[in-house]
Amino acid sequence: MTRIAGVVVFKAKPGLGEEAAKRIAAALPAVEAEAGTTLWLVLRSNASADTIFLVDLFDSEGSLNAHMTGRAASQIFATVPELLTAKPELHPSAVIASKPAA
Repeated sequence: MTRIAGVVVFKAKPGLGEEAAKRIAAALPAVEAEAGTTLWLVLRSNASADTIFLVDLFDSEGSLNAHMTGRAASQIFATVPELLTAKPELHPSAVIASKPAA
């Protein structure tokens, strides 16, 4: 089971959550080219429409490092910050339990 994960919390300016989520999601083609990124989700909160969560899983620490210095991260950090109220919150994480995707 993959145990290396990352969670990034983006807080958009009021009313800009949808646009921020679209800009983050636009990095999907770059992520699809990353062999070591095994899961990548962009989630927009139903409770707070201006909060976006980016959740990803990696097959190794090296894959995490490659992702954080790669095209997808560069694209997100070049296009999204102007829509945010604060810097994104980066949470390197460890998977404790999971259910495999079907």
